[in-house]
Amino acid sequence: MLAVVLPMLLAGCAGSSNDGGAGSGGDVGVVRVLIPDGNLRRLGEPCNGAGAFRSVHAEATFTVEDGDGVEVARGELPGGTAEQMMDVSFREGMRQPTMCVMDVDVEGLTSPDGYEFVVGDGFTAPIEPSDDTELIGEVLIS
Repeated sequence: MLAVVLPMLLAGCAGSSNDGGAGSGGDVGVVRVLIPDGNLRRLGEPCNGAGAFRSVHAEATFTVEDGDGVEVARGELPGGTAEQMMDVSFREGMRQPTMCVMDVDVEGLTSPDGYEFVVGDGFTAPIEPSDDTELIGEVLIS
């Protein structure tokens, strides 16, 4: 019985390692991607990047790279949600300039330190720490 239980315990310990970076196993960190495209939308409606940011859309491939440019995570972007871009009060339900915000699950990412978020081959931005404890960090696409 010990021969069966011991390998399972060791596997469980190896999988729960948290080294503070990417590639640490099954942990999933959430990175908020902000796309300040200024497209006119109603707040809360589904969105993708528009205009010059149209390549930042649901199902576009992203990677996370360390400081040496080594890929540590890869995935596809989810659809976004239109959020307020300016501190201006518009009539409720009216279209207004928005930014598209995507909450992206990144497997193995437990810290934003030293990582860059790359969408396709056009947009690269550092992952910045976030004040929101539910997030690993934020990325401003520009």
